[in-house]
Amino acid sequence: MEKRRPAYLLRMETCLLYLFPPILIVFNYLSFQFFVRVSNNSRGYFTGMIFYWLIWCIIPFILFVSKGNRKLLVKIKSINWWQAILLIVPVLLAVLYGPFKSRIAEASPLIISLSFIYAVVNAISEEILWRGLYYDHHQGNFFYAAIVPTIWFGIWHYAPLSVQASSFGNFYFILSALGLGFCWATVTWFTRSVFWSIISHILVDFSGLGAIYFFK
Repeated sequence: MEKRRPAYLLRMETCLLYLFPPILIVFNYLSFQFFVRVSNNSRGYFTGMIFYWLIWCIIPFILFVSKGNRKLLVKIKSINWWQAILLIVPVLLAVLYGPFKSRIAEASPLIISLSFIYAVVNAISEEILWRGLYYDHHQGNFFYAAIVPTIWFGIWHYAPLSVQASSFGNFYFILSALGLGFCWATVTWFTRSVFWSIISHILVDFSGLGAIYFFK
């Protein structure tokens, strides 16, 4: 049985979580700029994403979420009809209005496979950070568990967009990220798990077939 962490340690972790998003955004913006300058755009972007996944997503989740809660956060939970809608609608919008239809025609089996791997890694990393970590620390407050991290989740995308602009505009990309983040955060809040948000996130990311540009 895990020992309950002291109150002062929990307060310290909460303070760190408030400061974490702006620090993450600044450092990742600088890291993307650096990696692109020492390499080319596609390799620099991908290196920046690896840096983001490992240092800013996975490690904080391991440090600030107890082992027992980690298991609970990724456990499969049942969902109702409106939660299913919040998961399915982002996927449909991404497929119908995103770059999927224009890119799938030129995508080889290798590109499709690499795009799926990229989507899985990115979705798991982002969901355990932006949804799992903040839900774990603010289970009694929807605003701090879902709304605040969703806003930061949307703003964070400015860092990678600064070196790899979106095909339909950075502003609209960030707005769409805010909408997606809200859907996933709401489902996480009511199911007490990031499992379904990870699945929806994977499908949305995969629909972009990003490996066309990042794994050439």
